[in-house]
Amino acid sequence: MFKKITSAALIAFFVLTLNIPYAAAQDYENPPCDNEVSVEHLAPNKYSKINLVKVTDFSSIVQKENVVEISFAQNFNSKYYKEGDFVQFEFLEGLSTIEGTCIIPKGSSLIAKITKIKKPRWFSRNAVVCVNFTHIIFPDGKNIPIVAKISGKKDYLQMTGKDTALKIAAYTLSIGGVGTGLGAAIGVAGGNVITGVIIGGSVGGGVGLISGIVSPGLHYRAKKGQKLPIVLEENLKVPKM
Repeated sequence: MFKKITSAALIAFFVLTLNIPYAAAQDYENPPCDNEVSVEHLAPNKYSKINLVKVTDFSSIVQKENVVEISFAQNFNSKYYKEGDFVQFEFLEGLSTIEGTCIIPKGSSLIAKITKIKKPRWFSRNAVVCVNFTHIIFPDGKNIPIVAKISGKKDYLQMTGKDTALKIAAYTLSIGGVGTGLGAAIGVAGGNVITGVIIGGSVGGGVGLISGIVSPGLHYRAKKGQKLPIVLEENLKVPKM
């Protein structure tokens, strides 16, 4: 509970900083001499179509369609969140080009607002969490806007099919074990233990499989430090640090 309160307080602080304009924001939007100096590159990413960064005298401009990785700043469980809540992510290692230009310093945060949550539904339909990434917060408290979305086939957070299969398997084993025990008891009573175990396992496993499929799906969960790739939908212009 203390960790959740601390995390909520930290995010609340970040939200308040969103109303504090970046002192030099206007200068970087239309600088007098923001001439292009060079084109540099982000490290190759299997999710990304491009890795280009324009470096000028005043800023680094990460081109749209670049994919960068962020990490959850704390454990996340959609069961305890609602629409309108904020989620904090981190740039654990910062963001730099292969050529050595630091774009986003280590320890910077990315704030996202939850725009929609669908709770787990029957027949193993997992929870869905939609987020809108809003601002990058630098260690000194300054911030810049960002337009990005979750990279991949799904632009929302949801447990995978593998996680669902594991849940169904767990149901099958747990309820199947009960069925096997009952079958064994029946087999002992009838003088045939082996037959009882086989019949019990078949019946119990079938009940467990059906229960696992029909039961509600999973809440979305992520551990602190778990990585998440996001793709830029617009150029990200970051002033020189």
